[in-house]
Amino acid sequence: MILKAIFSFFLGALLILAFEPFNFWILSLIIPFLILISLERQNPKFSFILGYFFGLGFWLIGIFWIENSINVYGGANAFISSLLTIVLSMFLSLFQGLIFLTYSFLKVDNFLTRLFLFPSVWVLSEWLREFLFSGFPWLYVGYASIDNSLINGFIPIAGIFGMSFIIILLSSSTLELFKNVKKPNLNSIILSSSIILIVCLSNIFLIRVNWTKSINEIDIVIVQPNIGIKEKWTSSGKRESTDIMGRLLLKESPRLINKADTPKLFFFPEVFFPGQFSDFGFYLKPFLTLTEKANVGVIAGTLSKNAEENKIYNSLISFGSLEGQYHKEKLVPFGEYVPYSFFNYFFNFFNFSRPEVSVGLNNELIKGDGYSIFASICYEVAFQDLFFKYGSQSNLLFSASNDAWFGETIGPHQHLQIARYRAAENRKPLVRSTTSGISAVVDEKGKIIDFIEIDDEISKRNNSQELSLKINLFRGATPINSYGKMPIIVLLLTILMVSSYLKLRRISEN
Repeated sequence: MILKAIFSFFLGALLILAFEPFNFWILSLIIPFLILISLERQNPKFSFILGYFFGLGFWLIGIFWIENSINVYGGANAFISSLLTIVLSMFLSLFQGLIFLTYSFLKVDNFLTRLFLFPSVWVLSEWLREFLFSGFPWLYVGYASIDNSLINGFIPIAGIFGMSFIIILLSSSTLELFKNVKKPNLNSIILSSSIILIVCLSNIFLIRVNWTKSINEIDIVIVQPNIGIKEKWTSSGKRESTDIMGRLLLKESPRLINKADTPKLFFFPEVFFPGQFSDFGFYLKPFLTLTEKANVGVIAGTLSKNAEENKIYNSLISFGSLEGQYHKEKLVPFGEYVPYSFFNYFFNFFNFSRPEVSVGLNNELIKGDGYSIFASICYEVAFQDLFFKYGSQSNLLFSASNDAWFGETIGPHQHLQIARYRAAENRKPLVRSTTSGISAVVDEKGKIIDFIEIDDEISKRNNSQELSLKINLFRGATPINSYGKMPIIVLLLTILMVSSYLKLRRISEN
């Protein structure tokens, strides 16, 4: 039993290699296959234990970058930050335990159940994790499909949950074929081999389908200021931020004479202006006329305040040839707000500062002359519903982030992979500007066009980096844009109910 639990822990840790920065996506197919073998003839109780240890290996390795945020920037010492990260990993491991338990309890000796039940409960647990207890939509196995040329043509159709289902279904289908070597079952062989062939052959066609259409080209500049989080909020940090913007925008003065027709857009990261935007109004005033007449648009992160309601928002503002603003809708639990009043005692006990950011409502797209941009902030890129809501109407996606919280860990790489997936899901190019990396330009199929690496000299002044290039804007919508995630969720719930019925009938017969 102990050896099996250790092996399950090892499989969970190994699955992290399927994600960035390692990107051994083949493991996302192999490991579920090995899991299913390990669950053969296991009772529900022991299956839960195996699932829990699998989850523990998965989360401890996969999200230990959170310790960096709590330790370096949250005010906790190394012991407390490690302990809190372990506690979070132990809690999240319950979801994997639930997957294994449900599968073991409901499975019957039926090849249809063996094929479809495990993929269904796996993906339903990911769906629960999206919204339960404030949500943590991270490390869905479907994200490993972004570079998987065998199946990634399905991304605009299936979305993240559909791709997770396809990956696990391919694993269970492969296992079913292996089982038929000793005990052939014609129906089982036909169905499992058909699933594998249909998915792989259909993908050859789907990767060539252009769900959206290129309309025109614009010039863009992605700015990565490389100012440390602590330094940013000092007077010298604020001055450095404004100096970076001023230096870059003044270079565009010749466009006033040339009367450039092609718009040029500057993208700055989350909270680029360290403070409320109104505090920087005097400094920005000279640039408002310059950018507007030079056909230059600017999007930058800042804090904004609603004076009437006395609320602070994490915002993206625009000026010049762009207009509109965006207030962050999906806030980071404990980082930007306290999800439950009970946790106020927790913040008081550890003497942590309490976050006070409010949820943004009634957002609109940021618009230019004949095009629009859906701008999201940091953690929000993991929420596909936001992109279903705004993505189909936009021509370009923008993700502003502050991944300096994660340091030089695997966190920024995972974050970028999720952003790439949103581009592929919506078939729209995505621009990503971060405080200290990884900033990138991603094409409409999720491939990185160019990027700026994580800065390893973040404390050095005047160390900003820029990425300038041309990019095509796109219009249109993908199938997943149109119908969203609910069809796949309904399908999975139906499979779960049918499996439950078959199990109950088997019990009553015995």
